[in-house]
Amino acid sequence: MSERDEGLTAIPCGEPYEGEPPLLDGPREPGWLQPWSGFDPHCTRADHDCSRLPSQTANIKTAGAYDGIECGGNRWAEMAAAEARLSVDQGGGPFGAVIVQVDDETGAAIRYWRNRNRVTATFDPTAHAEVCAIRDAARELGVYNLGRIARDEARLPQAGATSTCILYASAEPCPMCYGAIYWARIPRLVFAATRYDAAVQGVEFSDEALYRELSLPYRDRPGIRARQATIPTSLDAFNLWKRSEIVPY
Repeated sequence: MSERDEGLTAIPCGEPYEGEPPLLDGPREPGWLQPWSGFDPHCTRADHDCSRLPSQTANIKTAGAYDGIECGGNRWAEMAAAEARLSVDQGGGPFGAVIVQVDDETGAAIRYWRNRNRVTATFDPTAHAEVCAIRDAARELGVYNLGRIARDEARLPQAGATSTCILYASAEPCPMCYGAIYWARIPRLVFAATRYDAAVQGVEFSDEALYRELSLPYRDRPGIRARQATIPTSLDAFNLWKRSEIVPY
């Protein structure tokens, strides 16, 4: 059971933040093998047939999508991966996320939040690991912007005047989660498994159709039939917003 399920939300830390993992040297030398945990789980499927579902030993990377961002790991990346495995053990989806709050002045990791995919547990299609972690951190800190948390605005204490959150994900965020990270203003993201790993046979969480669909005009998108409604009241809320005393976010 994770700290999150034991009733804790923000988990105090207080140790120096070592920074994001350093970039790996590239291109890889001939014969280079990606490190692998060796975890090769027994087959527990109802049909007892995993013969066509071998354990994968290296990330799938295509078309230079990750050139220039490949890095090693650290405790936070490992923690996100552990949360994903724990999620599967407890009947959830294979995804985990960790948010680390770092004090800008002292460089200390103040606290962190870890969460996992909770779609099936909460009957919430949006309860992806990254979204759940963002919700936890923003709610407890009492802020909308996780990229610059002011000491005099946050509900939780911090030594310096400002702090920043970094997100670690067990796998490359889907478009929804990437959007959530963007809107939370989180400036730094580290993920482990790729979108191609998530799409392999037996895992089958492919985002490719969504990535393709978002690049098309609405009229050409096959997944959702959309219409833009021209109505007299369409701009009322925006006009009220821009002429009112508001809480920007």
